[in-house]
Amino acid sequence: MTAREVDVLVAGARCAGATLANFLARKGVKTLVVEKDTMPSDQPMSTHFIGTYGMSVLDELGIGDKVRAFSSPVPCVFNGVEETVARIDFPKGTEGTCPRRTELDMLLVEEARAAGAEVQLSTKLVDVVKDGERVVGGVVEHDGVREEIRCKVLVGADGRHSKVAELVGANEYKGYETPRGGVWAYWPRPAFFADDPRYRGGAAIIHVGDEYRLMFPTNRDQLVIGIIFPIEKADEWSGKHREVYLDRVRSWSFTKPLTKDAEPLGKPVIFVKGRFFFRRAAGPGWALVGDAGLFKDPAPGLGITDAFRDARALAVAIAKGTDQALVQYWRERDVASLELFEFAKNLGTPGYNNPLTRALFEEIRKHEHLQARIRGVHERTRSPFAVFKTSEVVRASLREILRGRFGVVRPFLDAGKNGAAVAKELAEWRELARGTTRDPAVM
Repeated sequence: MTAREVDVLVAGARCAGATLANFLARKGVKTLVVEKDTMPSDQPMSTHFIGTYGMSVLDELGIGDKVRAFSSPVPCVFNGVEETVARIDFPKGTEGTCPRRTELDMLLVEEARAAGAEVQLSTKLVDVVKDGERVVGGVVEHDGVREEIRCKVLVGADGRHSKVAELVGANEYKGYETPRGGVWAYWPRPAFFADDPRYRGGAAIIHVGDEYRLMFPTNRDQLVIGIIFPIEKADEWSGKHREVYLDRVRSWSFTKPLTKDAEPLGKPVIFVKGRFFFRRAAGPGWALVGDAGLFKDPAPGLGITDAFRDARALAVAIAKGTDQALVQYWRERDVASLELFEFAKNLGTPGYNNPLTRALFEEIRKHEHLQARIRGVHERTRSPFAVFKTSEVVRASLREILRGRFGVVRPFLDAGKNGAAVAKELAEWRELARGTTRDPAVM
């Protein structure tokens, strides 16, 4: 078996891996990326959405306009429950976008190569090389031929079923099983979509009953429409998911006009199991980035943006050249991600559609300052837990109670308890990031 040396070996060449390689190559770091799949190829387990902050990272790399060339900006997002739906408008130039992964991932690979990184497709990482506890390389395989690659840092950017995480023993320390399954498909985008006041060219995540339903405009001529249901209802979909799915999207008032004269572009995709988690993301000679180290509920569409964010941060840590810098990257990632993880968990919980949520969306629908705060979440200048002040939630709840709507009481108490628990955990994680407490994961 032959052997060669690089500074960094990255397993996975999609959103996190290719972006990391781009940043590293620009810093003069000799980087090899291996990707088990051929490209272009699809990544069906994706919401496609790149938010405001994610687009700013691509603009930093000079890629943003290239993405916009094949995927139109998303000028607004509709969020709500039942008929209480708020529209969040984005100023021109700050919009997100929803590219198909076939085009996006291939572009990221091409840009990584242009920056000076080496990318080998149809090549998988099959083993790691260690010197004691330190990872010093990996073994990759292409067309049945194995090659040993020596490196200073091995990075797993190979998704939630990461081979790197398995081989280095990256433990999970916060996780839960998905409470939902889902079915989605691509549709042709009607000509009226951009100008119709019901849509305005935007995306939507709306809770209806115990389901939530999503619609994203992708590329320049398609829509992706999904129905996400409680896992307890999986039997209702078993063996007939296409029929149930078509009935839902053609009867729902929001998507009925979009689908009534059309058929899906290909077979609907279905998932009924999964797990969301944090994993240890750094150790001697190795690191994880993207879904390999942190996988959130896809409900709010945060995954791609956070992959770009963390790729940039990891590139900075790798350039520093120390194990401590890698650990610092990991702990700072946790601090930056905990509230987003919990927000995604809340949004994906079947009980999210409740009287308090409806009352709060009514407030968002009416008040521009609340809409501006939600834009701040997309810009990463505001926590999703800081969209409402406590006093505002109390006032909204009291108004409902005075109207005889006592259903707000239980979700109000639950929200307060959950918020306090998240704040407590975030404080503990900040202490770990500062290095002021002993880190149980690296002892």
